[in-house]
Amino acid sequence: MARAERRTLAAICPERVLTPDHPRYDRTRLLFNGMYDHHPALIVLPRTPGELQEVVRAARESSLPVAVRGAGHNIAGSAGLDDGLVIDLRLLDRVELDLGTRTAKVQGGATWAQFDATASRHGLAVTGGTFDTTGVGGLTLGGGIGHLMGKYGLSCDNVLSYALTTADGERLAVDTESDPELDWALRGAGHNFGIVDEFTFRLHPLERVHGGIVAYPQHEMAAAIRLFRELMTDGPDELVCILLLERFGASNTPAAVMSVSYCGTDAEYIASLDKRLRGPEVLDWQIGDRPYIAMQQILGRLPYGLRHYWSARCTEELPDELVDSLVQRFRASKWRGEFNDTVYLEAFNGAVRREPERPSAVPFRAARFNVTGMAIWESDWADEEQTAWARSVSAAAEPWAVSGDGYINYVTDAGAGGPDLTDRAIRTYGVDGHRRLTALKHRLDPDNFFRSHYNIAPANEATR
Repeated sequence: MARAERRTLAAICPERVLTPDHPRYDRTRLLFNGMYDHHPALIVLPRTPGELQEVVRAARESSLPVAVRGAGHNIAGSAGLDDGLVIDLRLLDRVELDLGTRTAKVQGGATWAQFDATASRHGLAVTGGTFDTTGVGGLTLGGGIGHLMGKYGLSCDNVLSYALTTADGERLAVDTESDPELDWALRGAGHNFGIVDEFTFRLHPLERVHGGIVAYPQHEMAAAIRLFRELMTDGPDELVCILLLERFGASNTPAAVMSVSYCGTDAEYIASLDKRLRGPEVLDWQIGDRPYIAMQQILGRLPYGLRHYWSARCTEELPDELVDSLVQRFRASKWRGEFNDTVYLEAFNGAVRREPERPSAVPFRAARFNVTGMAIWESDWADEEQTAWARSVSAAAEPWAVSGDGYINYVTDAGAGGPDLTDRAIRTYGVDGHRRLTALKHRLDPDNFFRSHYNIAPANEATR
């Protein structure tokens, strides 16, 4: 074990350096995705930005590889590593509102549940994760899909500024004026340029939405997907729908379950929407007026430590041929106890597909849909079969795919870099976008100190 590093870090963060013999070690190292059972040599929990800077400097002097953890929700397990140092931000979780300017300062270890609870008390909101246990930082740096994205854009489109600690331990204030290239990269490709310990978000007045979930029986799955496609192709910006082919309710009934969130106030449209949603045979109806914070919890919460493999493709279309293939893929899936395989469909509309006020590296704005095979299970003996099933869903969407890996927050097998990931990143961000990202990485982190999440290697490495 790295005793010298432990002593140095303990001087910076007294009683907040965990080793494998610490009683809180196993609970602290646990990640959302149990496929990644990492055992770091050290976990350090800074409480202030100043401590974080000192920790980064000390880590640079050590021989240990480093991973950064926000909420530990990243599906690729990038918040942990074996035999290295995890910089855990969970104590940097403050959420502060300025009601006069309708802005929020949110630290990098906060979750969307914490953010939503604070903002909703004042009737304010911003696009956040569809699972509220997700970390604000990780989700936003990858773009940030949520129930308000049609009207207000992705999470990253609502960021006004960032506070970022570099690989040298310097803390930078970043916005479109101070460093436009870094500001651009942090919006959609932002996990590898430093540690963002504070985001400043623009907030929007919103207390309630018309929405919830409606479930359709298995024989209506294809009709439900086509309805989802039509609603999200011709619907207003205020409407965001997500469709899941899953086993639903206490009886685990195969069903198409649509999450519906309409943040507008047009009563005539609401009546029309409800009528269209009742077109196919309805298995369960939970649509109505509800607080936005309840909408944020509508898809439930999954415990940490389950095994996940997600495989996604962004597409320009959702043709009938693909609709039928996705239904077939669901029917080929497995039900293993409480958890099951899910075909998960999201639609990009409105503000997501328009050029944002602040330029971003988000690679999927030209796409209309995101098609994901989400395999969720408990036992490692099923790993190969479950992984193959999830990949079969994205393979079905491949003929219509755009933007490479698309929404990088759903990439399960990003690893820590390498030639294969470089090729994938070029397909995802495009040749010019990737060139800009590698040049920026070379400027800020030429030694590739931060490399655990969908790594963008420095220009000097990527071009070797």
